[in-house]
Amino acid sequence: MSNSQQDALLKRIAELEKTVDEQAKRITELESKLARYENAHTPPSLSFPDLPFGRIRSNKPPGRKQGHEGSGRTTPDTIHRHARLKLKVCPHCGNRVRPKSRRKRTVTDIKPGAAVNTEYEIERGFCGNCKKLVEPIIVDALPNSRFGINFALYISFLSVLGITLSKIRTILSHDYYLSVSKGTIANTIEQLASYLGEDYEKLRLQLLQQHDLFADETGSPIHGKNAWLWAFIGQTVAYLKVDKSRGQKVVEETIGKEYNGILHSDFWNAYNKLKCDKQKCLAHLTRELRYLKKKTSSKELTRYCSKLLRLLHYAKNNNRQTAQFKAFCEQRLHAIINAKYTDKDCQRFNKRLRRHANEIFTFTEKQTETTNNIAERALRELIVIRKIIGGLRRENGARTMETIVSMLATWKQQGKDPYQALKQHLLTPL
Repeated sequence: MSNSQQDALLKRIAELEKTVDEQAKRITELESKLARYENAHTPPSLSFPDLPFGRIRSNKPPGRKQGHEGSGRTTPDTIHRHARLKLKVCPHCGNRVRPKSRRKRTVTDIKPGAAVNTEYEIERGFCGNCKKLVEPIIVDALPNSRFGINFALYISFLSVLGITLSKIRTILSHDYYLSVSKGTIANTIEQLASYLGEDYEKLRLQLLQQHDLFADETGSPIHGKNAWLWAFIGQTVAYLKVDKSRGQKVVEETIGKEYNGILHSDFWNAYNKLKCDKQKCLAHLTRELRYLKKKTSSKELTRYCSKLLRLLHYAKNNNRQTAQFKAFCEQRLHAIINAKYTDKDCQRFNKRLRRHANEIFTFTEKQTETTNNIAERALRELIVIRKIIGGLRRENGARTMETIVSMLATWKQQGKDPYQALKQHLLTPL
């Protein structure tokens, strides 16, 4: 073989090796995308990518079952306006008709509002004690704001619902004939959050008094850089916080070593070093075990998952809330995980279960929930907002969101109407 042929072959081999490397990278990329739809932590909205909006088709007919009484909107108790329609000619042919009977129909409609400008004539006086000019406080407006409380409440609610600043501006222009810039809207919302700042800090202290605390976190990028939205939800308090860290320092700064209740969380290691009682989310554990059992061809892993699932099912259905029953469940758990396994998934799962063995059956001794679903539900609405707006733009925006959302979620936890509670809070004299 001549030198020229050898050079051609070497060149061809180099090209093929380059092609193989590119294809290997492409395969890795496609596998990572596929894992988004095929893993134990896939949300229901992504579980069926072949269907529109992830919906599951159903063969059941829509509506109530046959034989069930139908229902409709009830007639309002309050009627604001009465109107009488008289009939003289037929609306179809124009022929003259004679009145025969009457019926009533109630129609509910809305009408655009209007901006109301109020000019206050403020009397000022000199206080001999304070040694300065003083004046009465305008309770219907935030301090030094050109807009009233109702305006601040309304645009803040729209923002929390995921309405963008541009769309809020459009709504104000269409419904209230009020021309406001996006900067003014953002500044007013930030001013409201600043006014609630002290109350927001008090929420963190109130967390320490909760018997159960549900924690979770999700990604919430700030201007394209990684950040996380943390949720700590109690029976009467909701505290949300945006931080650039997903580590244990956030948990320690929020509830520290002073919390003595029961912390509900998933298996993320940021919660591991807390000394309080913990209940790991059994929904996460059960979902992953069922996923492994469904996807594996290993008989050893199938038996392993079945044993654990039966134990969890038995513990939940025969819960006696005694220390003895908890000890029995943990004894059965150790009997399963201490056996020798060759399957790598069994070995991986055993490491997690050994680390959290005393945090899985807390509910069998103390009356508490078995999941951290309350925290996940608190984050779900904010995840939808994140998908709409594409993430936060500024640090100030993160501080504003965590303050307002925490206060509104707290009032919701307490069974109050968030809008009315916030309005009453702002109108309460200092």
